[in-house]
Amino acid sequence: MDRSMEEAAQNLGSHGMRMFRRIVFPLAMPGYLAGAALVFIKVFDDLGTPLLLNVNNMLAPQAYLRITGVGINDPMGYVISFILVAFSVFSLWASFLFMRGKDYATVQKGGGGLSRRDLKPREKWLAWGVILLILAMVLSPHLGLLLLAFGTIWSFSPLPDGFTVQHFGTIFTQSSQYVWNTLIYAGSAALIDVLLGTAIAYIVIRTGLPGRKWLDYMATAALAVPGVVLGIGYLRMFHGIQLPFGLGQMSSFWGIIIVALAVRRLPYALRACMAALQQVSLSLEEAAESLGASRSSTIRRIVVPLMTGGILAGFVTSFATAAVELSATIMLVGRSSDAPLAYGIYLYMQSPAGRGPGAALGILAVVIVALGTYLSQRIIERERARQTMTGDQH
Repeated sequence: MDRSMEEAAQNLGSHGMRMFRRIVFPLAMPGYLAGAALVFIKVFDDLGTPLLLNVNNMLAPQAYLRITGVGINDPMGYVISFILVAFSVFSLWASFLFMRGKDYATVQKGGGGLSRRDLKPREKWLAWGVILLILAMVLSPHLGLLLLAFGTIWSFSPLPDGFTVQHFGTIFTQSSQYVWNTLIYAGSAALIDVLLGTAIAYIVIRTGLPGRKWLDYMATAALAVPGVVLGIGYLRMFHGIQLPFGLGQMSSFWGIIIVALAVRRLPYALRACMAALQQVSLSLEEAAESLGASRSSTIRRIVVPLMTGGILAGFVTSFATAAVELSATIMLVGRSSDAPLAYGIYLYMQSPAGRGPGAALGILAVVIVALGTYLSQRIIERERARQTMTGDQH
């Protein structure tokens, strides 16, 4: 948002909430709508939170309970799944409809950037109060999880009766398969995502193939499909299909979990790959081809190396988010030995004795997501700095 817009409003006598209501908020509307749509979809998508809190009167838990309780042939489970998809698609369509026909672009000359000003002492205290309140709400579950992971007995007291590391020893000695399965599933899914994301990005941006836009739409459509619905769909589609070599039913084969995770996280990797490819100048490919390089050689030796930052960011983001996915995988776990980390947390939390190890697994999941987010952000910042340096040199 160009700060000259706010400066112009101030020169015309607009200040405070009036300027925010008339200038800042309307220009920020695309971000607010995108965030609201994503939050709305994620609430419909979330299955683990209601199940762990024993809240069953929501659509996602009802779909799961109908399929697992009544049976895979129960039609009400699929009706609820259809309603879930309909609400998700409706939220995306409503946000698009609200934005249609409106222009939020600003024309700036020279410097831009956000407007900044020094706050008065009273305003600083108020701002810090709001920030600390939000942080307290966001971080309180993490603090409770940490205390539960290290606590011995915690029932009717503000703090645990004692502290121990035994719960972490339990998960590494008795439940290490959850961790290894997660690394294999999330790593494989992330690798599939960046390979498909790179290929789809090149087809959409660099070729003139008919229907390439629909390829982009279909790859991104997974955002509108709740995870529990995706899991139910795969369970129904492959139910009764026997795999060779004694691997059992295809619907309970661990490879289906990788496929489900890859489909769920493909939009994230695809956006990262498309952003990286858009920063690669077409003239570099033309120069390589004019020197005799084939199209495949140009992609392999010029395009992909220049996209490395975006590809790595997409891989890390897909890996970190797939590592804690429960909604799509809870329907597809055939054996406990094939379960990922999120499913292991769910199993542990079903009994009071298992809540300590379950919390320890939860801490491990938080660390994985935190590291993935940090690495992804560092990669993006490094690529942004490299692009800025290259532009300055030119």
